[in-house]
Amino acid sequence: MKFAAALMLMLPLIASGRVPLAKTEEEGDIWVVLVAGSDGWYNYRHQSDICHAYQLLSANGIPDDHIVVMMVDDIANNRQNPYPGKIINHPTGDDVYAGVPKDYTGREVTVENFFKVLRGDSKGLAGVGSGKVINSGPNDRIFINMDDHGSPGLFCFPYENMMANDFANLVMELKENNKFKEMLVYMESCYSGSMFQDLFPEDSGMYALSAASPYESSWAAYCSGPLNTCLGDLFSVSWMEDVESKDPNSELLKENFKITRDLTSLSDVMQWGQTSIENEVVAAFMGGKNSNTSPAKKYSVEERKASAIPSQDVPLVSLQNRLKAAKTLEEKAHLESEITALENRRSLVKRVMEKIAVKVSGDEKLVSDLMTEKQEKITAWDCYGKAVDAFHKNCFTLGQSTFALTVVPTLLNMCQAGYSSDAIVEATKNVCVFPTMHNAY
Repeated sequence: MKFAAALMLMLPLIASGRVPLAKTEEEGDIWVVLVAGSDGWYNYRHQSDICHAYQLLSANGIPDDHIVVMMVDDIANNRQNPYPGKIINHPTGDDVYAGVPKDYTGREVTVENFFKVLRGDSKGLAGVGSGKVINSGPNDRIFINMDDHGSPGLFCFPYENMMANDFANLVMELKENNKFKEMLVYMESCYSGSMFQDLFPEDSGMYALSAASPYESSWAAYCSGPLNTCLGDLFSVSWMEDVESKDPNSELLKENFKITRDLTSLSDVMQWGQTSIENEVVAAFMGGKNSNTSPAKKYSVEERKASAIPSQDVPLVSLQNRLKAAKTLEEKAHLESEITALENRRSLVKRVMEKIAVKVSGDEKLVSDLMTEKQEKITAWDCYGKAVDAFHKNCFTLGQSTFALTVVPTLLNMCQAGYSSDAIVEATKNVCVFPTMHNAY
């Protein structure tokens, strides 16, 4: 009788999908890959977001042997860090760095290693980092959280770039090889929607949230304070602070999406892939042990907007803020010199791309149109991939030169207009006669 009464009370909740049934062997495990694809103090927020994500998932019961963390790991003990050995993701938050696994760091944070991790290629990673991989099977769920810079159809790693079509091919390969039942991807980068647009069928088993649409920048958050950088990304802190304040066993993914979309008010958070997965509880991908933690402070949308900066402008705004706070003439002169040098590098980036466009098109009158961002879906993947790779190798290392990412759409426009990849590659060689730059941010 007691069981029957309890069952009657539970049935409406079970029907709504808000109460996960007892785990069976067929349900499988949760596996997690966390990637911060950048380095350098100005990119503090990416590693901060990923460290915060680890703390959240660990507190929710996901064991370390099921979490792979990839980050350069140059922030916690950076000489600019006023709190050595610590990283925070919120102005009044606790340290999120302590205990984070250092599976792959420094030069080990590559697209190739990321793909090997997801494929479960332990032989390919023998002697590299921790060697940890995702040993998932057909009943398992995988959660991937990635933070860095991007441009149409690409996500940056520190020293190379991941193209959207290559990522999509990998996911579909994993699906065909029964490496997961369902996959959840949360991606923070500019143009992140373009990493999923028209690339994943409705039955792909992959559901994703992007921090921005395919045609816009994402935003950094918590950018005022003594660190002279931004502590987090608006999308990332929004989804995490929401999850931390709820019971993951009752909150649905679609509720997290809607709240994150509302809080991330400066870019258009979008969902992709098999959207029916949105009806599952957060716990299905992020662990069901309710940590009962709450964010240090809930910022209103207006407060978040006031502290936010477009991602590509973080270095410039950080220098400008330091200049305002400078107390000596010597310090002011030094910062003014740094700002001038940064602006000169940005001007160089634009001039270089203009020259490449002239070389390719043969007509200066067409350059203005080619350098105008167009809201087009990417179809010329082969040409575009080769063009990006040439610009990255011959002109500006994109992961290190984030302002250079703002002119990459010109490469896409040329490919979409029918110009050949050979012509674009040759133009980068002819125009970029200087050593490849690593600091055009």
